[in-house]
Amino acid sequence: MWKKRSRSAGGVRYVLAACLAVVLLAASVPAGSAEGDRWKGLVRSVACVKGPDVLLGEIADPVDSEAQRQWPTLSTVKLWKASDRLGHVVTVPRDKLRQILEYYMGEKAGNLALPSQLTVQTGGRAVDSAELSSRIVAFLTPKAKGLGGEVQFSNLQMPNHIFFPNDYDRLVIDMKDDLKPGRNDIMLCGVTPDGKVVSRRSAVIFADVWKAVPVAARPLNRNERVTSNNVSFRRMNLAYNRDVWDGTGGPWRMARTLGRGQVFTRSHLEPVPLIERGEMVNLVYNGRGIRLSIKAEAMGEAGAGQQVEVRNTQSNKIILATVVDSETVVVR
Repeated sequence: MWKKRSRSAGGVRYVLAACLAVVLLAASVPAGSAEGDRWKGLVRSVACVKGPDVLLGEIADPVDSEAQRQWPTLSTVKLWKASDRLGHVVTVPRDKLRQILEYYMGEKAGNLALPSQLTVQTGGRAVDSAELSSRIVAFLTPKAKGLGGEVQFSNLQMPNHIFFPNDYDRLVIDMKDDLKPGRNDIMLCGVTPDGKVVSRRSAVIFADVWKAVPVAARPLNRNERVTSNNVSFRRMNLAYNRDVWDGTGGPWRMARTLGRGQVFTRSHLEPVPLIERGEMVNLVYNGRGIRLSIKAEAMGEAGAGQQVEVRNTQSNKIILATVVDSETVVVR
């Protein structure tokens, strides 16, 4: 009996000692390594604060589920004093920002990923680069459909951020010209609800437009007519091939020579005149009560309403007549 009790008491002492060791071990663990402090946050590169104190939730966002769970509390952590001047902007480099956060947050500052710099404005609202690029692409996408082919945007040059003086100001994106292949200029405006422009910035974007365009199927000479037999198509980037003929209109003839496989541009084409040199036309005399029609040879070229010299095939006389259509010229 006594022996059993002795064993039982020993077991109790062992359990108590083990529990005490666990408590002491937990007390010796740094606060930052506790399960509840294993959260991750991301400090923005641009932020607006209301003051008088800068709050963690005004400059940072939760990254993982643990941070999101604790964010109602973490977001209210007070940091440095905000400027009392509305619209005042301060930029803090990463090293300085780390020191400031460690001063106010201690080891918990290590849970925050920091940008290369943080730019803070007192009051108003900020549009960062991610929102800017997203808004610009959304603005351009429907316009790209009008270009046809495959459109790709690249080399977007824009501000890193835009600050607006008031919360209610909105970003308005516009272009003076239609979207075109190559470089395009974009306007970024801050506008109040009553339409007043409070800020103007600019951006530039490059549009690559891949499309099948007409090329010469064989070498073409000047004055040669353009027909489906001497035109083929090749896919190319219109950003580097300006003033390309789109294959419409006509009838056309060559204004200058073009080699096989080369792209048709507007400068290569000219409208086929109604009357061409050497063509036979009807020469009509309209007189008082008299209308006479004879054959004549065109000595030059002309369009509708223009004058051209023709040779009367019966008398061989050269007469100046007005073009009516592709078969008729008139002398009054």
